[in-house]
Amino acid sequence: MSADWAPGRVCVGLEGRSAGQEHGAQFERVKKAENNGRGQRDAELTVRPSAEATTGGCGTTPTNGSGPARAWARPEGVPLRPDRALAHAEGACLPLRSTLGQCRRCAEICPVDALSVSPQRVALSEACIGCGRCVAACPTEALSLPEIDAARSREVPPGVVRVECRKVPDALLSPDTLVLPCTGALTLGDVLTRSAAGAVVQVVDRGWCTGCPANRGAGSADASHPAETVIEEATLWLEAVGVDIPPSLSLEPLPQSIQRAEELPPSTGEDQGEPQLGRRALFRRAFSARPERERSSIRPMGSGGRAAYPAEARLPSPERERRLAALGTLAARSGRPIPAEAYPNLHVDARCCDRRMCIALCPTGALRMAERPGEAELVFASDRCIGCGACVRACPEGALHLSQLGGAPTARVLVRHSRLACASCGEMFTPTRDQLASPGEAICQTCQKAQRFTADAMRQLFGETRN
Repeated sequence: MSADWAPGRVCVGLEGRSAGQEHGAQFERVKKAENNGRGQRDAELTVRPSAEATTGGCGTTPTNGSGPARAWARPEGVPLRPDRALAHAEGACLPLRSTLGQCRRCAEICPVDALSVSPQRVALSEACIGCGRCVAACPTEALSLPEIDAARSREVPPGVVRVECRKVPDALLSPDTLVLPCTGALTLGDVLTRSAAGAVVQVVDRGWCTGCPANRGAGSADASHPAETVIEEATLWLEAVGVDIPPSLSLEPLPQSIQRAEELPPSTGEDQGEPQLGRRALFRRAFSARPERERSSIRPMGSGGRAAYPAEARLPSPERERRLAALGTLAARSGRPIPAEAYPNLHVDARCCDRRMCIALCPTGALRMAERPGEAELVFASDRCIGCGACVRACPEGALHLSQLGGAPTARVLVRHSRLACASCGEMFTPTRDQLASPGEAICQTCQKAQRFTADAMRQLFGETRN
């Protein structure tokens, strides 16, 4: 925490930076700090292909890998425990959608290690304190809390919007105060949305935050405020789009004795057993927890089992949509473009051979295949990309390389593949270079396999044949 953060003082994150200062290196540091805190690689992802994604040969096209992403209703969440309000929507959860969706952000940010995540389930222990920090960390809104949903749906008043935690007594809150389970449940999209509506966000700490159980490392000398990272990152984004008044963190101490008694909000429904099918990115920490009940036996996509939600049901990230919409509004006001740091960048090298595993495994529909006469184009929409890296891990050839920064706001073609009609079955396929030299005789890989199988069967039945 900044040394300027002192009782009675409003501390503006990253104040004093010049308006003309280059933001790229700062955004790079923020992104890397988040990734390193989560125990992941740096923002640059170049991952070797998983054995799970290596079925099929060059040119093989999964049926759900072409065309634009279909529109699907967002799956509904069900409580992870009957005695907690935290709800989970399996259809939006990256690890449950695919074993290549290696997201563990909810478990890593949980200050009490109440969440555990595997490709089969997400489990919540009785240690959960309902702080909502996991909800803020989920990039696809697979986790939800009624308190946070209600706060986000409130109209944004003009002027200063104060953000406080639920421990503050009602008598000390102004009517326009935004009350969250923990101020660490505030997201970058929340801050930017309110800034775009003409409000200035002020997070209030009553002197309880650094010692609160909702703050991992509570009581230690290096404990930071749970909303500090969001404030600093929002300050960078707002400066980049010409907003002069950033969000702030204000320390206004109150006696510990007046804290509201800790009462967890009740669950919104009964434990429904078999789940139905329902958010963002930031922080760190390792995970471990004791699951209290078994969820349904779900086998992830890519392993030949039943998926919790159809592979083609690609859903955009609500948090990302809020961020980009707010940045677009603010940038238009100031006459500036949205910074390139808002958009991930994806590159394809010459090893790509149109297997389309990347499209099938992309959870948000950022990748799609555009079919044209005689060719197919792999199209990347950076505005839908959440930088999860599932596409990189899915590529059997290791042809994809993802950077978290430096993309473009418009969809662009990453690679074009020539397409031919199979001389045997007539289906369109992506040929090899050798096949392109003799297009009239080229057959697809499926027919090649069928011919090899037939030839092998004939040899086993009748022995070697002579011409």
